[in-house]
Amino acid sequence: METDLPIYGLACPKVKQIANEFDTQRITKNCGCTMKLAPLIELQGSVIDSKTKAPFQAGLVNIYNVTKGTGTTPDAKGFFSLDASVNDEIRISFVGYKTISVRASELPKAVALQEHSEALDEIVITGKKANKKYLYAGIGVVALLLMYGIAEDKKTKKNT
Repeated sequence: METDLPIYGLACPKVKQIANEFDTQRITKNCGCTMKLAPLIELQGSVIDSKTKAPFQAGLVNIYNVTKGTGTTPDAKGFFSLDASVNDEIRISFVGYKTISVRASELPKAVALQEHSEALDEIVITGKKANKKYLYAGIGVVALLLMYGIAEDKKTKKNT
């Protein structure tokens, strides 16, 4: 099988690939094959509220590269920087706002998040079970007291 365009991640000696015009990283595997990675671009931009046009505070918004599994948060002024390949899926989310999913090549410089509020029909509150170690210790103490009480009762019956 021959192709004129690079197939990123599938570069074996049996596949002819012309990637001289592309800026790619090369990784040599143990088998001797060379794997070409898609070029990385640095995504830079800001995250703002669509109503107020104010930037979000540091650490509140998640900017996540779904394809690579990496992410970041904006700084105090709402600016962020993230490395990604052109076709990576970027997901930007914040609680109470609509999540945006877009390809890295189509990500705008200023991402405006829109409010998304829903009324909840019900809220489910769950609790954590108590540690069983204390339960077993309590059962043990009760058993000892019960055995002590039975023994004392038998002593009293013998003496009378």
